Amino acid sequence: MKRLFLKACLVLFLSLMLVSCSSLSSLVRAQVEGLPSWIYSPQQRSGEVSFVGKGTAPVNYNARLLAYESILGQISAYVGEDVYDMYYRELTTTNAIADFNLTIASEYTASEGRAGFDVYLLARMDEALLSGRRTSVYNQMIKREQNIEAILEKADQAYRSNNDTGAIKQYLQAAMLSAEGPVSERKFETETLVDKAISFIESLRFSLRNQVEEEARVTVYLRRKSRLLSPKVLNASINATFQARNSLSETYTDFLQFNTASDGYFLFIPYNQGLVKDGQIVFSLDLSSTIDQLEETLSVEQVASIKEAVSAISITFPYTLTSTVSGKTILSEIQEFTQEGSLGRGTQALQVFNQELSLDDIMVEEIDLKQVDIENQLPALQGEADLAFLGSVGVVSEQQVRDRSVVVASGNVGLYDLKTGSLLFDTLSVEAVGSGESREEAQRVAFSRFGSIAAYLQSAWLFKR
Repeated sequence: MKRLFLKACLVLFLSLMLVSCSSLSSLVRAQVEGLPSWIYSPQQRSGEVSFVGKGTAPVNYNARLLAYESILGQISAYVGEDVYDMYYRELTTTNAIADFNLTIASEYTASEGRAGFDVYLLARMDEALLSGRRTSVYNQMIKREQNIEAILEKADQAYRSNNDTGAIKQYLQAAMLSAEGPVSERKFETETLVDKAISFIESLRFSLRNQVEEEARVTVYLRRKSRLLSPKVLNASINATFQARNSLSETYTDFLQFNTASDGYFLFIPYNQGLVKDGQIVFSLDLSSTIDQLEETLSVEQVASIKEAVSAISITFPYTLTSTVSGKTILSEIQEFTQEGSLGRGTQALQVFNQELSLDDIMVEEIDLKQVDIENQLPALQGEADLAFLGSVGVVSEQQVRDRSVVVASGNVGLYDLKTGSLLFDTLSVEAVGSGESREEAQRVAFSRFGSIAAYLQSAWLFKR
């Protein structure tokens, strides 16, 4: 008899060794702990929901009350609102809740000696009545999570199609939706979705090929760091940001938008004629429209982390443009005329014109010609230099607007090859408006603006490739 008992113990021991503690069946676990099986695996009847409440306390009565509270907590989580105050008295005094057709089907008390009592209560209730009590907030949460799930499916499809920026935008859209209200799972939380979008951003890298610094021309590639799928990133919108100067010599930040299309790269060409001649171009992901939306929904810290991730993967391309007249000697003359047509003595337009060209490292020598036609000026200048900027500007109208004088000036500047006498480039008619407290001040402003605009047009042509 003793031998049979030892054999039974050995069989039980080996059985327990074959199954880890974390994977014990509910039945085995209940038997090992000496508890009814319904505590870990309550049978679910059709149309019913079952919850098991547990309470532990030194006094049996208090442990039972805690078990009731556990059941009410599970009901609250299910319907999406706190039902404790509404049903605590009914449940603890009647062992039932009429609104849910709830009854206590089973109960079990385990004594732990001096440690107290463990009370287990099995509550069964009508699933339809319980689901009908779900709040609008809870239903909205369920709908929100369904919508987020659909967005994440689109994000996965975009990623598999090498449309990484599409996947990033989908995750950020999901994050904004999550921020509108509560969610039940961590994968739907705003912070989790933002972190996922950032991980997609951080997995990208730019690279530059075929760099031609003297023309500010370069081929820009966008690739994934991971090699699990094709590395090229398709249909990505890219911003090329740079400094430029307008026709009035004001420096500003400009950008051009490009797309990697179906090749995963694009050729950058400086379409802006005002591009500063010595600078750098920054290429970065264009998520501006999405980030604008994020700023209305997400926290400042979350938006900042997204911007930081975008900035971290950007790449810079330095360049130094060279002009077609580099190394050549150039003369410059712009004659100024009054409204009556007589030649004035001012050199305002010429000085500003030369100053603007010097910003682009085009150095010229000022000359002073008499009022004669260009055809007569060119022969006199041959042999003096390689090229000459020759132009004129005159006042076409003057008027008084309240307490301000307004002057309109018009003229043109041409670039001539002094060896052949041919016209290489002409600004054609340029009109400039100036205002001031006096007629003289207004004219000076108008001539200055003319010189600036003419220099801008000439410089754009000189650096054109």
